[in-house]
Amino acid sequence: MAFRVFAGLFTAGSLLLSMPGRGGASGYEFDGVGARSIARGGAVIADAADWTAIYWNPANLADVKRREAGLELKGGNSHSRDGNSFNVGGTGNIFSKKKQDSSFFFGSAGSVMPLDDSSAVGFGVYLPLLQGAKFKDHHPLNAAFNSIDYEGSAAIAVGNISYARRLTEKFTGAVGVNAVYGRLKSDTVMDFALTPPGYTTPSVLTQSLDGSGYGVEAVFGGKYEIADRLFAGAVFRSGTKVKITGEADAASSLGVTEKSDFKFTLKQPPTSGIGLAWKDGGRWTFTGDFTQTWWRGFHNAIDYKTAGALLTDQANTFDWKTSYKYRLGALWKYNERTDFMAGYAYDTPAIDGGSIDFSSAIDVPMHRVTLAGSRRWGDFEGTLAGLVGYNSRNTGGVNYRLGGEYLIAEGKYRF
Repeated sequence: MAFRVFAGLFTAGSLLLSMPGRGGASGYEFDGVGARSIARGGAVIADAADWTAIYWNPANLADVKRREAGLELKGGNSHSRDGNSFNVGGTGNIFSKKKQDSSFFFGSAGSVMPLDDSSAVGFGVYLPLLQGAKFKDHHPLNAAFNSIDYEGSAAIAVGNISYARRLTEKFTGAVGVNAVYGRLKSDTVMDFALTPPGYTTPSVLTQSLDGSGYGVEAVFGGKYEIADRLFAGAVFRSGTKVKITGEADAASSLGVTEKSDFKFTLKQPPTSGIGLAWKDGGRWTFTGDFTQTWWRGFHNAIDYKTAGALLTDQANTFDWKTSYKYRLGALWKYNERTDFMAGYAYDTPAIDGGSIDFSSAIDVPMHRVTLAGSRRWGDFEGTLAGLVGYNSRNTGGVNYRLGGEYLIAEGKYRF
C-alpha cells in the first residue's frame, strides 16, 4: 500500500506533464500564418488574398490572380510565471521554481494556383503547436521530494488543400480539407526524499512516453462584397479527434518496471470566425475580426493497455471553455513597392482555474501588438514583422503571468 501511494504521486505529476495542454490555449491557438497577416493582428478573414488564405479564409484564394508560393519563419521567446509553482498529485506546492523561459523556431509554407478568372486552389502546411519545455527543480518546499527533472514536447502539424470559386458577382465560397498530425513525447525523473515503509532507501521513479496519430477536419469559407470597398468574410473549421497511440514505460529504483501501450484522444477544437475589411480606394485598408475556439470537451484522460502501479489510467481533470479573439488591423501602401502594417489582438483564456499551472499550462488573457514592413522587388516580396504579447491572471489568490516576443520573416514569389 505504501509503495502504491508513492507510485500514485509520481504518476499524477508525470502524466500531467505529458499532456498537450502544456502548450497552453494561447500558445496552442497561436497567432496564425504569414508575416503580413499576423502583422495586421490576424484580422484578415475578409482580406487575405494570398497563400495564407488556406488558414485565414480559403474564399480569399479566388482573388489571387497569379500563381504564388510563400514561406514564413518565426522565432522568439516566451516567459511564464506561476506564483504557486508546481503541484504534484494534490500534495501541495511542492517546488520553489516559479519562472520559466523557453524559445521556439518554426514556420509555414504554401502556394496558390488560379484555375481561371473566378477560381483557385491552394496548398499549404503550418504548425499551430510546436512546443518544447523543460522543468527542473532541486529546491523543494515540501520534504517529500528531492527533485523533479522533466523534458517534453507536444506538436501538431496541419497540411491543407482548399478550393475557392466566385459563385455570384458578390459572393465567393470555398471548401478545404486539413490533415492533422499530432505527437506527444516526454521524459520525467522524480526523486523522493522520503523512504517508503519497509525499504531502506528513497525511491527514484522515471517515466517516458512517446505517441502520435492522425485526424482530418473540414474547412469552409465565404466572402461577400457588402458595398463598394466593403467586404465581409467568414470561416469555419470542423475540428477533429486525433487518436494518439504509442508506448510508455516507467521504473522505480525499488525494483518495479512497467511498460505498456497507451491511447490518448487529442481533440483539435472547432474554430469559427467573421471579419470585415474596408478599403479607402487609395492607400489604406482597415480590418476587424472576431473568432471563437470551441475548447469545451478538450480533456487529458489517458488509457494504458496494461495498467500497473506506476502506469495507471488517468480520468479527465480538465473543464476548459470556449475562448474568443478580438482582432484589429491596418495596412498602409506607402508606395507601389512598400507597405506598412500594424495590428492588435486580444484573447480570452480557455483553461479552467483548476488546471492553470506549470503542470498543465499557463493561460491568461493576452494582449498582442504587431508591426511590419513589406517590400517588393519584381516578382519577389519580403516582409519582416515583430510581435509582443503580455498579460497576467489571478485565480484562487495566485498570480500567473505569460509574455513573449518574436520576429517573423516571410518571402513570397509570384510566377
